[in-house]
Amino acid sequence: MEQALSPTLDLTEPLQRMGKALTRWKAAAIHLGICALIALAVFACMGLLWYPPPYFEAVGGTKLALTIIGVDVVIGPLITLVIYNPKKKSLRFDLAVVALLQMGALLYGIHVVYTARPVYVVFNVDRFDVVGANEFFPDDWQALAPDAFKTLPLTGPRLVAADRPSDPKEQERLLFTAVMSGVDLSNFPQYFVPYHDRTAAVIAKSQPLAKLREKRPGSEAELTRVVETFGQGSDHLAFLPVRARKEDLTAIIDGRNGNVVKVLPIDPWL
Repeated sequence: MEQALSPTLDLTEPLQRMGKALTRWKAAAIHLGICALIALAVFACMGLLWYPPPYFEAVGGTKLALTIIGVDVVIGPLITLVIYNPKKKSLRFDLAVVALLQMGALLYGIHVVYTARPVYVVFNVDRFDVVGANEFFPDDWQALAPDAFKTLPLTGPRLVAADRPSDPKEQERLLFTAVMSGVDLSNFPQYFVPYHDRTAAVIAKSQPLAKLREKRPGSEAELTRVVETFGQGSDHLAFLPVRARKEDLTAIIDGRNGNVVKVLPIDPWL
């Protein structure tokens, strides 16, 4: 990541070599081009690794991306446009300060994007919950999570299930935190279990896909593509809601084995 960002620090070199022949508009254009390349590298990491479709929109990736664009691709070149003057003796210093400030803001933005990435899709009683890396209690996660779940995924969310505790006091505590702060079972990795150990419960809670097709006629084309891709056995397809930070999704389920066939940006609440 640092290698991808390093060209910003070298911005003064090409500008200084061009000297007086370089207008402020050209300088701003060069700055814009470099920033755009950096932003593309960041967005590639977001879209291909940290926020694979359809989770980008669902967990607020658009807002985070627009923040990075505003800081890195817009504000920096605009400042260059304002301050660039080849006759200024302090031009190199001014551009270096702009580059360093911009680098700091961009690194902070990348940190926010990274820590907000979705890391688990958790089957929780009758739905799935998308949980971000910053939605766990660090102490609980490190001390209480089973070994299989101590490492947060880096390449998209991992499918797991969560079991409600048998202790009545712990059940009461979870209910209280869910009502008061919205922190639910999915935010406590000590209750995570492998997804395929709970597929029977997934099948039992899933609803027929025909019901979704009836209630969401505007999504017929997307659902038809899933059915055609699935081929034989499509009569067994079902669905479950997927609760996410910004927009809820729909998980298409194979009703015979509980496998998640596809997650679609369709409102699942009928």
